[in-house]
Parts: sequence; structure tokens; C-alpha cells
Amino acid sequence: PALGGSGKDSWVCPALDAKLGAQLNDLVTVAAGALPPWCAELTRVAPCLFSERTRLHHLRASAFGVSRSLAWVQERVVAQRRMAFAEELLAAERMRADAEAARDAEVLSEAIDQIAEIEERVARDRLGSLASDIARVRRDDVPAAARRLMAAHASSRRVLEIQFEGESGFGTGVTQNFYSCVANELQRAAADTTAVGADGAKRPPVWLGAAGGDGGATALAGAGATGGLFPRPVRDAGAPEALRDDFFALGQLMAKACLDRFCVPLPLSAAFLALVRGDPVGTWGLPPPGATGGVVSAYAALCRDAAGGPRATMAAQDALAAPAPGTEFAARYLHLSYEMSVADFLDALGEPTFVCPVTGVALCAGGDKRPLTVAELPEFVRLVMQFWFRDGVSAQVHAFRDGLQSVFPIEPLLAFDAVELRALLCGRLEIEWEESELQRHILPSGGLTRDAPAYRLLIEELLAMPHAERAHFLNFVTACPHLPPAGLEMLEIEVAPQRAGLNTPTSQTCGNKLYLPAYRTIEELRQGLHVAFANAEYGGLHENTNEVFLERTGCTSALRYAFSTWEQGAQAEPDHAAEPDLATGHGLAPLARTGRAACTLQAASVAVRDRVPRTWLIRRHRYGGRDHSSAVVCEDS
Repeated sequence: PALGGSGKDSWVCPALDAKLGAQLNDLVTVAAGALPPWCAELTRVAPCLFSERTRLHHLRASAFGVSRSLAWVQERVVAQRRMAFAEELLAAERMRADAEAARDAEVLSEAIDQIAEIEERVARDRLGSLASDIARVRRDDVPAAARRLMAAHASSRRVLEIQFEGESGFGTGVTQNFYSCVANELQRAAADTTAVGADGAKRPPVWLGAAGGDGGATALAGAGATGGLFPRPVRDAGAPEALRDDFFALGQLMAKACLDRFCVPLPLSAAFLALVRGDPVGTWGLPPPGATGGVVSAYAALCRDAAGGPRATMAAQDALAAPAPGTEFAARYLHLSYEMSVADFLDALGEPTFVCPVTGVALCAGGDKRPLTVAELPEFVRLVMQFWFRDGVSAQVHAFRDGLQSVFPIEPLLAFDAVELRALLCGRLEIEWEESELQRHILPSGGLTRDAPAYRLLIEELLAMPHAERAHFLNFVTACPHLPPAGLEMLEIEVAPQRAGLNTPTSQTCGNKLYLPAYRTIEELRQGLHVAFANAEYGGLHENTNEVFLERTGCTSALRYAFSTWEQGAQAEPDHAAEPDLATGHGLAPLARTGRAACTLQAASVAVRDRVPRTWLIRRHRYGGRDHSSAVVCEDS
């Protein structure tokens, strides 16, 4: 089917779904690219027999080459091992948290060693990682930079990583933020009615609903099947080359993000992606009443009722018939506050004709002079659908599909219906979760427990949040305002105590980690989250550092004690003349402070600077505009 419905799960065959899952659990077969042919064949011709989760696993295991398959296998092994060591890791983190609170250097040292040992056991036997290329872009040039990057890197099998010029943040959180920034800029451009082309002429909007005073580009940006951005139809012969280039580049961007396991959170219409799949689109794809062009869906519903057809049909060709002129239309079909018959409504429009209600293009020869009457409403709806879903968007659809296929073949994506494909490329627009799901996938760490008041308050607040606030939360913690295709289980958000001396939450987007102060009331938590959300993008993505140099005159435990006391904020003000006392930790202080007060640094690590064995550098990191936690202690070697 082109579009999933509420009953689509009833088609899943548990036996076949379990069989395919068992094949994907045969890691040697997956890594060797030796899955049985029926796996690809059945998911292609009968995807409804398998759950979306299983089809996602099959896509990652088989669609993108041996290197990607091997990387996926290794990630599954590491995830399984991490689950096996979850209790030990939690106990070690609690031990570390207690030692930091008590400023016990010996216990802290032991806890850090235990955590390092567990992490080493979890990640052992890895065969390496995917090769990657790092690109630096300017924030004020994100859309143009994205086009240049796709043109140069779309055919590369390497992972694309992004850094922003003038910012030191790096990692998956920064790269996802880049794709989110591109999506934001595209939506802003879609709503900009003053945009001009290279020749100085006013450029027509790219998306349906992107112009006029009827709600702009957000008019169609809903979460349902008919919501989202849809290409503004143009006559195929008149489609400018720049428009084709825009959709080709967008297809490349979506495919590259999907290949690297990111998403571009642009709310594309499921109807558009159904056309990309090659599926016909019926009246279900029309914009709802109240959106740009929504009057056509009201006409279609009226004509379907007149023909006695189903109201929610998803067939490509819906049965339409001319309604009686006196049929009530305004309140029933347009959801207006007053009643008006369809004949009176057409009269009130003032001699309507057969032209597109959005672009004003004639729908047929002489359409601008052909009167629109009640008897000809079915023909009008048919011509509008032909223009919107075929003739007027064929150039955009083909360009987008060509962009996708310049990165990888589109065939593996055909195992997903239009709504599932949107979730794969753009993330899930619907942010829905239940308490049990939050408990499973938002995990306390760093000494925090499920019984902690702050953790319980967080779960309560997440359940009560409206959709917009949930999007802000996801963007703050993961750098993407949409859920991934499989929901929260693909994120596994960690919640740790806030130890930076701040009363607002911070986050590490590269690890989907939230640092939460010890709030006692829901009002304190709500206020802290609102402040954090409002400042999430302020100042860019930085790995700001405060540095202190320590002469290596003592043992490792003394250095760890210094690390502990500095983490607790017990250092004195900088005194460049005084030598720090490693035995007590006195005199340890940053020699240079960088960034604003808002960029308070939270976690710490110890590293050797420039391979000089007698000089230690303690650094506190901040990634993605948010704090990054690390605790790497170098031994005496």
C-alpha cells in the first residue's frame, strides 16, 4: 500500500517476521553479505508481512554495502554487551558519584578504573570503524554549503561529519545539528514571499502553501498523512532548471543523511513521498480544509458523498458525482461557523473558473474562461488532482528521486510505505510516548536512580508536555526535533546528575545525555527546561575549555585527587606564581577562562599535552553548545 493505516499491523505475519529477525541475528551471515535471497525478495514484494522495525533492521543490514553492514553488526554486538554489563556499569557510576561527593580520591580512582574496564570489555573485538570525512561550514551559509557538500560527497561511501567554522564542537550531535539547520533554513525560505532569484526577479515559492496570507508554509506542516510540505505545482514545460536543481539537491541531502543514520527534519508530505515511490495519489492526498488549497478536498468529499463512496478511501481513483445544488457545504465540509449551500458558495466566489486555486494556472484549454458550476465539480476535482499529483509536480518528483539514487539505489526504500519513508528520511513528525516507553528508554546514570525525585519529575513532565515542547526536548538532547523511525528505542537517552554547579539542565548531544539538577518540584523542573530550550542554540556548538597545567611530581592518585577537587569547584583563584600542591589539591585553577558565563564547563578529563610526559593538561569539554562528559585518567605510563 502507498500509505500506512491504523490497521496495517494486522497484515504482519508473526512467523515470517520472526524468521527474518532470526536471519538478521546471524551476524556472520549479515557481515558476509550472504543473507538468503528470500529476505530481500519478500520485503520488496510483500513488505506488509513484516513489522517496520524488522524492515528497518533489514535495510541497515543489507542495503548499503558490506562496510555498513559490518558497522551495523558491531553496533548490535556492543549494544548487547552493554545491556549485559548494565548493572555493573550502574554500580560503578554510583560508586564514582559517591566518591566525588565525599571527595575520596582512592575510591574515585577505583570507580574510574572499573568504568574504564567495563567499557573496554564492551567494545572489545571491534574490527574498526567507518572511514569519515570532516567538512567545515559557516552557519550563515548552511543551505549553500549543503549543496556544495552534496555535489562533492554524495557518491562517496565515507561518513560525512560536520564542524562549524569558529566553533570547536564536533561529533554526531554537531552533524545532526547541521541537517536540522538545513531543514530550518529550507522552511524559512519556503515561507519567505520576498525571495528573488539570481536575475533579481521575484522567485515563486517552491512549496505548496508557501505564499499568501493563508498560513504560509506551515499551513500544511501537520503530522498526519495529508500534512507536510508538498511541491508547488508548475507546468512541466515551464519548470525552471533551478527548481529541478533544488529538488535534486534535497534528494541527495536526504539520502546522505539516511545513509549515515541521520535525518533531515523537514516535514515533507506523505503524498509527495508516495509519488517518489511511484504510487498513485487519490483524494486522501489533498490538503485538509483550512490549509492552502483545502477547498478542493472539501469539494472532493462533497462529490464522494454524492456518489455514495467511502469518505476515507485511499484508492487512486475515487468515485465522484455531482451533488445537489442545495446541499449544505460551508459548515459540513469546510468546517465554517455558518451554513451555506454549495451553489451559494460558488456564487459567493464571484464567477469561479477552471483554474488552480493555488497558482491560478488554467487546468484545461480555455479553463480561465470556463465557468465552474455545481454540475462540473467532479471534473474540476479530477483536473486539480491531475495537475497537483501528476503534471504539475513530475519535474520535482523525478529530480528528487534522481538525487536519492545518486547516493544509493531507491529499491531498498520501497519496502516502506509513504509515512514510514517520511519517518526514515525526516524523522517521525508525531512525537508520542507512554510512561512505560519513557521508563525503558530514558535511563538514569551517573549515580541517578529511578527513584530519584528529579528523574520521576522528568518522566511526569515529559508525559504532560505538548507536542511543541516535546520537539524542543528532543532537539535539546539529540540535536533533532523529530523522533527517529523506530522511536525512543533508537535514542536511549541517559539522564545524569548535574554536577556543573548550574541550576539549569545541560546536555551532550553526541551521546544523547541530559544532565539534570536535583529539582524538587515540577515548577522548578519546568522553569529549568524552558530556560535550557530557549538558550539551546545560543553561542553555537563549542568544546570550550578551561585549562590547568600540573607539574607531574606526584603519583596518579594525587593527580586524581586534584581532578576530584577541581570537579567539585574547590580550587582557589588563579595564582600564576604559586606552584599547585598535588598532595592537597590547593592552588589548582584554570590559567585561562574562555566563553561566556552561560558556557560553564561541566565534565573533565586528563590528557598528556603535546606528548610531554611531565606536563598534564586537565580539560573540561563542552560539545554541541552543551556539556560533554568524559573522564579519562592517564596512568603513570
